[in-house]
Amino acid sequence: MSNPRNGDTKPPCLPRNGLVKIPTQPNGLGSASITKGTPAVKNRLCQPSSVPAILSPALAHRSDLPIPSLASPLSLATLASVSSPPGASLVGLNASEGSEQPSPERLPGSPSERQLAVDEKILNRLFWYFSACEKCVLAQVCKAWRRVLYQPKFWVGLTPVLHTKELYNILPGGEKEFVSLQGFAVRGFDGFCLVGVSDLDICEFIDNYPLSKKGVKSMSLKRSTITDAGLEVMLEQMQGVVRLELSGCNDFTEAGLWSSLNARITALSVSDCINVADDAIAAISQLLPNLTELNLQAYHVTDTALAYFTAKQGYTTHTLRLNSCWEITNHGVVNMVHSLPNLSVLSLSGCSKVTDDGVELVAENLRKLRSLDLSWCPRITDMALEYIACDLHKLEELVLDRCVRITDTGLSYLSTMSSLRSLYLRWCCQVQDFGLKHLLGMGSLRLLSLAG
Repeated sequence: MSNPRNGDTKPPCLPRNGLVKIPTQPNGLGSASITKGTPAVKNRLCQPSSVPAILSPALAHRSDLPIPSLASPLSLATLASVSSPPGASLVGLNASEGSEQPSPERLPGSPSERQLAVDEKILNRLFWYFSACEKCVLAQVCKAWRRVLYQPKFWVGLTPVLHTKELYNILPGGEKEFVSLQGFAVRGFDGFCLVGVSDLDICEFIDNYPLSKKGVKSMSLKRSTITDAGLEVMLEQMQGVVRLELSGCNDFTEAGLWSSLNARITALSVSDCINVADDAIAAISQLLPNLTELNLQAYHVTDTALAYFTAKQGYTTHTLRLNSCWEITNHGVVNMVHSLPNLSVLSLSGCSKVTDDGVELVAENLRKLRSLDLSWCPRITDMALEYIACDLHKLEELVLDRCVRITDTGLSYLSTMSSLRSLYLRWCCQVQDFGLKHLLGMGSLRLLSLAG
């Protein structure tokens, strides 16, 4: 935020969502999603504690770190007490060079302790033990800590989430000024999630983020009013974007996808966008020959759309998630298995018209599958599990949540699968104790969920 005392500029603080980690999804669901969990979880994740624990229990017992004196009361734990005052930015993106950032000479403790507390070799190892939110707070302790923490290696796998109101400072005259994003650039962020933005906001972001033209690889727009024109400008200007997510964006049309999509995009996620139907899939199939991952939640996509994929995509596409595509039937599954024979991850979650016959087609034709999600498919029965157990020998993850017609008999089929590591049976109301006994001999099974 703008600092009226010295004219320096701080980039936006992220007090609500902050920096959200993007781990590998253990259950294969929603891996294209930038944020994870409910708003309450995300808010709790990024709420700073009054003083973060400077030495974690894991670190306190590490004998290989040459920092035994750090546990003393006047060492790093004391330094935490000189962090920014209440109300300061949680992230500390571009902290002022003024008095609120004490120099090493002014830190408490003896000269040897002060020297140890700013030793970059020690700090480079120490800071790996902290979460993203704790790093944001620690970066405000002093300039030396911020200099170490602003190295890109500490922020790999993290994506800033910026809401519209966090992109602007309100000047005394009531005018809006776009915030400085230099702090993000220093840390080398190559992916952003923008929430509630318009075409103008996106243009301002492109003009103000130093790495936007070539350095940004991933863009996510959520609940935004981007139009066809804004989408076209964004993908034309941001030449480095290869991963794109559009969620809850209802102002762009299928014509906008035809005019905007670029062959460099390899991963695309489209969800809750009301104007997406079969023509959008036609645009995706013809304009994205290098597509490796497609995540789609669209209520108006039909079986016809799944026949649009080209031979090139059949070779490159390994992940397809069709979530709540209610109009997809077994005929669509036929088109899909012939168009995309090399899939290793498939989700038909919420495709409620798919039956056991559709699963049989999947099992017979997609032998490379390692993850299969059939959750919320109420027509799936034990017969589908027999097909899976007989043909999908490489399957490592199977999600059967809310498949209410699965019984103990189906579990007996699954017990023969030697490669299965994760099995989700949440809210499968007909699974009983006897069925679970079939799973006792599955030596490879590492995760079993019986919630509900």
